[in-house]
Amino acid sequence: IVSSSVLIRPNVKKWQVSASIVILPFLIFLGILFICQLNLSLGFKVVLCATVVLIIFESYLRFCLVLVVKRYQAVAKEETRKRCKCIPSCSEYAVICLKSVFPLVIALLKISERLFVTCKGEEYIIDFPNKKMGEEFESKL
Repeated sequence: IVSSSVLIRPNVKKWQVSASIVILPFLIFLGILFICQLNLSLGFKVVLCATVVLIIFESYLRFCLVLVVKRYQAVAKEETRKRCKCIPSCSEYAVICLKSVFPLVIALLKISERLFVTCKGEEYIIDFPNKKMGEEFESKL
């Protein structure tokens, strides 16, 4: 099933990945600069800055990581990508995890478990990030 599947080749350019990673520090700087201009107590500014940095970092890092995975999908050799013995493939699984509601840390842990534990077996496996997605996939078979 997996080896005969059609590979999706997203149209992601190298410059898009590079540009997205460069923009992150600029967004954080603008957020902190805006907060510093507010007429608030120092303690509240520090808490607000930390919150803004975490929100920007979490959401934008997800976006950058999805672009990196899609770039891999665009340039990786077909035989490398078809080596995965799981449905969905490891790169598709990574995109699903990064786009879902998991906290980023949990998404990264799920991706690393998939890459270094689940995908190392000899059998083909249907493995989705959550049970609902797996049940929906199996009901379509």
